[in-house]
Amino acid sequence: MDIKPLDNRLYVTAQPRFDELEQLAEQGFRTIVSNRPRGESDDQPDFDAMKTKAESLGMAWHEIPVKPGEYAQADIDAFADVLHTSKAPVLGFCRTGKRVSHLWALSLAPRRPVSELIASANAAGYDLEPLRGRLEQQAKQAKGDSAS
Repeated sequence: MDIKPLDNRLYVTAQPRFDELEQLAEQGFRTIVSNRPRGESDDQPDFDAMKTKAESLGMAWHEIPVKPGEYAQADIDAFADVLHTSKAPVLGFCRTGKRVSHLWALSLAPRRPVSELIASANAAGYDLEPLRGRLEQQAKQAKGDSAS
């Protein structure tokens, strides 16, 4: 399993298998966040079984299902909430990890420099450059909200 840090709280990976949950618990992960819709693909594990197993191993399980490239503000806010209120380290996953890196960056754009987010994601193997405009919009919107 290829797990990479996006920052000091969140790590990203592709879809873990059911039998890898014990390994994740042994590695110290306290929270797991799935960004895959249930039934997205035929080879997807049973999320009810994954949730039960993760919780039996002492890990919290959250689902914020999004389709690739379709990030509603409610999804971004939910992701930010899970990141800030969950016990770290947090492991986020989707099919490849790309959605996790996108939601992470969009949720942090109001508080961290966009260039820093892009560099951190790039170091983990995720290109956020195509998302730069949206990230800058998130950052600008947050500044506007705090000014009112």
